[in-house]
Amino acid sequence: MTARFAWLSALVAGGTGVAVLLAALSFVPASAWESFVPIATGLTAAGVFTAALLAAWAGERLARPLRSMVRAIEADTIGPSSLREFASEAPSEVVALVYALRTAHSRLQRTLAELERDRAQMATTFRHMADGVLVLDPDERIELANPAAARLLTAAVTRGRSLAEVAHDAELVEVARAARGPAPVTRIIELRSVLAAPRRWVQVAATRLPDGKRTRLLLQDVTALRRAEAARRDFAANVSHELRTPVAALKALVETLQAGALDDPEAGPDFLRRMHVEVEGLAQLVTELLQLARAEAGKLELELAPWRPGELLHEAVERARPYAETLGLHVEVVQQPAADVVVEADARRIGQVLTNLLANAVKFSVRGGRIETGARVVDDQVEFWVADTGVGIESDQLSRVSERFYKTDPSRTGAGTGLGLAICKHFVQAHGGSIWAESGGAGRGATFRFTLQGPTTCTSRH
Repeated sequence: MTARFAWLSALVAGGTGVAVLLAALSFVPASAWESFVPIATGLTAAGVFTAALLAAWAGERLARPLRSMVRAIEADTIGPSSLREFASEAPSEVVALVYALRTAHSRLQRTLAELERDRAQMATTFRHMADGVLVLDPDERIELANPAAARLLTAAVTRGRSLAEVAHDAELVEVARAARGPAPVTRIIELRSVLAAPRRWVQVAATRLPDGKRTRLLLQDVTALRRAEAARRDFAANVSHELRTPVAALKALVETLQAGALDDPEAGPDFLRRMHVEVEGLAQLVTELLQLARAEAGKLELELAPWRPGELLHEAVERARPYAETLGLHVEVVQQPAADVVVEADARRIGQVLTNLLANAVKFSVRGGRIETGARVVDDQVEFWVADTGVGIESDQLSRVSERFYKTDPSRTGAGTGLGLAICKHFVQAHGGSIWAESGGAGRGATFRFTLQGPTTCTSRH
């Protein structure tokens, strides 16, 4: 374009020269006209040629840096250094354009850097989201998925696979199809993609994307919330049940006393004794509920001090022995670590754990049975245990014995509140340990074990 402009300028300049020459020739006498025409023609041609050369040189001088910049832009090699080089080589007429390009290039680079930073942040957030995200094309095939979606669906979520093939869940596919309308669809479903996996509830939010073709699925795992809600309902039902029995008994006893039994020298004191037993049971239930609530809320305060495991065991056994012997049971400490081994523990809380475990063993043992307890050092922990020769626990119930109000023997639902082992679990966990049950099955007895962290040694008695 610049070269063409230069040639056009040369032609215009040449034409102007010719016009000037013709105007001058009008003043030349006729006698000298024939001799002057060849000279004028030569001069005109030389002027036009010289003007053309000058125009071509000027056009090339302007066009060369512009062509270089175009090639650099097309090759994506333009940068601040190349722009400075263009500015140094370009004529003054083009320098302003080069600097304008340099400013625009800097702004473009900043915009691209910001976009790349935002893209990287979004990609990182997408990869590490706790909720699963799926983007489906119009054919319900996966275009985009994050790792959380693969974990929830327990399947290989890859681009191009259909949602039905990945999820194996008709309800999830139904939710995705329901989002084809203008309004988003939200529903809680139970994933059934893998039968062997634990039950999992997912809140699915399906939305049509602005392009009107693709669908986004947001998968939020609400299994813990559903279980917590179920536990809350079970807890309320169990507390109501545990309170109903003693309250009903107290009501009946009071009504009987009011009806005249209070004046009976034999029945009156007996009914009062029964009322005392029921009141003690209620007080125990309330106390255990408060302990459990405090432990589950993380507000359990521990008074840690160094204690020998043998001291904790013997104190708990001495408390349990009188009642056990009345039932014909033998209770004994059969193993304890060396005298210089101590653990950091709240003696009152751990003592309650051992007492609850011993009471549980007494409750489920038959006359003539044997209850053994002990402690040993295992790696960096001290392991305590209480073993009995009682009715045992079925294997499918071992993982549930520490649940609130759970009782392995339905025929003995009136014995205890069903909170003792749950309290033991929280007390042990507050010390940084763990607790579990072992049993060979029905009629083969049971063993409860728990650990405390960090055995140390000392030479002085607590």
